[in-house]
Amino acid sequence: MVFRAASCACLLVPASANAQAAAAPGQFALKVSGYANGTVADTTSQPDAGGGGLAETEVEITPQYRTPGGTVLAFRGVANAQGLASNASSSYRLSIPEASLFVIGDFGRIEIGERAGFPQSLVGFTPSEIAFTTPGFGPESGARLDPNGRLPTSFLPRGLGSRINALTYLGYAARVYGDASPKIIYISPRSKSGFYGAVSYTPETVRPAGFNVANGATAPSGAIASSLADPRFRNVVQAAIVWNHRTELVDLSIGATYSRATADTPATSLAPLRRSDSLSGGISATFRDTVSIGISGTYDGWSRVAQPTAGGRRATRPYGIVASADYVRGPWTFGGYYQHATADSQTLIVSRDTVDVGEFGASYLLDRNHDLLGQRFHTDVKLFASVYLYRFASAASAADQLRQSGQVFLTGARFSFY
Repeated sequence: MVFRAASCACLLVPASANAQAAAAPGQFALKVSGYANGTVADTTSQPDAGGGGLAETEVEITPQYRTPGGTVLAFRGVANAQGLASNASSSYRLSIPEASLFVIGDFGRIEIGERAGFPQSLVGFTPSEIAFTTPGFGPESGARLDPNGRLPTSFLPRGLGSRINALTYLGYAARVYGDASPKIIYISPRSKSGFYGAVSYTPETVRPAGFNVANGATAPSGAIASSLADPRFRNVVQAAIVWNHRTELVDLSIGATYSRATADTPATSLAPLRRSDSLSGGISATFRDTVSIGISGTYDGWSRVAQPTAGGRRATRPYGIVASADYVRGPWTFGGYYQHATADSQTLIVSRDTVDVGEFGASYLLDRNHDLLGQRFHTDVKLFASVYLYRFASAASAADQLRQSGQVFLTGARFSFY
């Protein structure tokens, strides 16, 4: 698939440089990219939910200079606006999710700033070293239909949605993969045999979602208690290694990511995590740019927690798995994924939470010429629809258990340019 090929290309060039002319040696260039997503949903299976809509837009600006020797010096700034209105909740947020400086050369890529752990984790260039399973029919960036993409759960009651969101990184990626706090990143060049690596260091997770400019929300929790925010971490290290092999028949990627972070506050029975150790790995294969399959898993069972948890129950060893497949035929993409994940809840009364998710959908690419804004930009207009099926279970004890299941029907459109 086309978006897979970009996963390795973005090791060497900014994401917005794919269609606009690159800076010539000794020259400056300005790259601009962005998107606008609009989604409507129906969740009538939930008694305390209903329909709603979510709109999101983002613009990325990347001025850069290429030295006579070919090294690229650049700055990237991203502005994002999102608004949600549904029966379950309403909210808006204006933010700067990314601001960073980077340099690219024969040595690889070095980046300093506020952004997610690796440049490849800009969803839209996946599968990558952090995401081997992803449906190709949804939005490539912003709130997404991927595992842990948080678009379907935006329309669920806040408590239920937050509990599912707290689980769904398991199987998809290593913990804190999306944290946008200040960090330094290094990505190696890809070797002739297809290997490359990446490492990042975050002193402290002070702004997990980037700079917040303005926000507001009205969101009752519903019948299920909301998940508490992740604890603040310090000395966060993320590392990845990937092997990629391409032939005319298949594009194959195998990789693993590991993250380690120390909780910034002492562990208690209500907040038992002392240190997070998260390992994720997977494999993806695309055959003749038509059929893609992937499987990945995450295991956090080596993390250090206070024992026992509140209530005397031993801590759960968190893990998750995801399997996905999609098929491309002309402007159409069809696909889906299944996910299973389990971990202790981040709530005042700790329970073992488990979620099973199945999602299936399709998309249609309207603008096959990719030139709505003129030849200087590559543009896409895509329509998409999906059904998100979930089954959530929580057990604080043998006598204290709850289960909820249902579905979210989504339809939407996406416009993007770069």
